[in-house]
Amino acid sequence: MSSRIQQADRSPTALDIGRLVLLAIGALLIWQLRGFLLLGFTSVLIAVTLRAIADPLARRTRAPPWLALAAVIFLTLAFLAGALALFGWRVADQYDEILDRALRGWADVAALVNSHTIGRNLLQWMQGARIEGATAMLTPALGSVLGSVGQGLAYAAIVIASGIFLAIDPQRHLRGVLLVVPARAKPAVEAFLQRSAAILHKWLVSRLIVMISIGVLSSLGLWALGIEGALTLGLIGGLLTFIPLVGALMAAVPAILVAFAQSPLLAVYVGLMYWAVHFIEGTFITPFVQDAEVDLPPVLTMYSTVIFAALFGTSGIFLASPLALLAIVAIQVFYLKVPPAPIAPPKPRSESV
Repeated sequence: MSSRIQQADRSPTALDIGRLVLLAIGALLIWQLRGFLLLGFTSVLIAVTLRAIADPLARRTRAPPWLALAAVIFLTLAFLAGALALFGWRVADQYDEILDRALRGWADVAALVNSHTIGRNLLQWMQGARIEGATAMLTPALGSVLGSVGQGLAYAAIVIASGIFLAIDPQRHLRGVLLVVPARAKPAVEAFLQRSAAILHKWLVSRLIVMISIGVLSSLGLWALGIEGALTLGLIGGLLTFIPLVGALMAAVPAILVAFAQSPLLAVYVGLMYWAVHFIEGTFITPFVQDAEVDLPPVLTMYSTVIFAALFGTSGIFLASPLALLAIVAIQVFYLKVPPAPIAPPKPRSESV
C-alpha cells in the first residue's frame, strides 16, 4: 500500500508538466532573441568600462560619482572627436593605400604559388571546385552589407545609450532584475551579478592596457621597417587584440601582405616583428596587468571562440572571452556554490599635517 502511495507521489502532476512547458518556451524564446541578448551584454560591457574609469577618478579626486562619470563620458567623446579630426583623414587615406597594397601582395603570393608544381595543382583543384564562380556571390553580399549599415548604426546608438544609462545608476537596474527573481534564488543571482561585474571590470582594464601597448608597439615596429600605413596597421592590430589569440593572426595578415608587395624578405621581417611584439605582450605586459581570476587558458579561449561564434555569429568571436568568463562565474555560483571572496577592508589614508 505504501509503495503505491510513493509511486503516486512521484508521478508528474499537471503543475510539473506546466512548468516544463514554460521552461521549454522560455528556452526557445531566449534562443530566438540571442542576438538582442548579445546587444544587451555589449551595453553591460560599455557600462562596466565607464565605471572602471570613473570610480577610481571619483576616489582620487573625491568628486561625486555622477560628476566623475560625466567627466569620463565627455572626455571620451572629446578624445574620439579629436582623434577623428586629427588622424581620421590620414587613416582613411592609408586604408585605401593599404587595401591596394594588400591586393597586390595577394597577387604576388598567388603568382609565387603558381610558379611551383604543387601550387599549380592546388590552384587547378580550387578552380575545379568552382572557387572562382563563388565570387559571383560577392555583389549581393555587398548589397546586403550596405543595406544593413543603417540598422547597425541604430543598434550601435541603442547599445551606447543603454551602456551610459547602466553606468549612471547600476544599482537601480540591479534591483530591477532582482524584482523578477524568486525570493529563494535572489542571493545566488545577486552574487552572480556582483561577481560578474567585478570580473568583467578586471578583464576590461587589462585588455585596454594590452590593446594600447600592442597598438603602440606595432605602429613603431612597422614604422621602423618602413611599411606604408604603419599608423593604420598598428591601430588595427591594437583593436583586434581585443580578440585573444585569433586577433593577433588577423592583425598580422594585412601587414604581411602589404610588406610582401614591397619585398618577400620584408614580409618575413614583419612577421618576426609581430611575433616579437606579442612575445613581449605575453611575457611581460599581460602577466603584469592581468589578474589570475581572468586568465583564461589558451585551449579554453579557442574552444569558447568556436562555440560562441556558432551561437552568435561574428559577434560571438569578439565577445568570446567575456562570455566565457560569465559562464565560469555561473558554474561557480549556481552549480559549485563557491562562496564569494572576502572583501578586504580599505586601507587608512595617511594624511600629512
